[in-house]
Amino acid sequence: MSVCIIYHSETGTTRAVAEQVAALIGADLIEVKDLAGYSKVGMYLKGAPRAAQGKKADIEPAVIDVSGYGTVVVGTPVWAGNPTPAVNAAINALVGIEGKAAVVFCTSRGGPRKALERVKEMLADRGADVRGAVPLTARDAKKPEAVKPLADLVRRSEKEGIVQ
Repeated sequence: MSVCIIYHSETGTTRAVAEQVAALIGADLIEVKDLAGYSKVGMYLKGAPRAAQGKKADIEPAVIDVSGYGTVVVGTPVWAGNPTPAVNAAINALVGIEGKAAVVFCTSRGGPRKALERVKEMLADRGADVRGAVPLTARDAKKPEAVKPLADLVRRSEKEGIVQ
């Protein structure tokens, strides 16, 4: 079985976590780009209200085929207490997610608020078997030992296999 980590990152924090976990467990990375191209100010003035409303962004890649993976990991920054519009769209763009083990992580300056629960719910609604979620702070992204619980959760999910 193999692992795919799908993530969105505007500032590099979520990307850093995804890359560290991928290096630890040998996963493939798929970065989701929000075609809105937010500036730092735009993330707060435009992106955060869209996240709070549960909106979906126009993204690249527009379709994400995970049918060849046993475990799918989804990572999101927390904007206004929610997953980003790009992650909302990425979950909607998943092909072959049904019956797959899934793990969620988020990065934030504070706490995850509703972000983890919302992503878990969206994945479950698409038919994924969500095995767990890990919140990480921006400081955690700089500490390899802080991502170990996430890597361990992904390893356990991979060993348990696909739910039929």
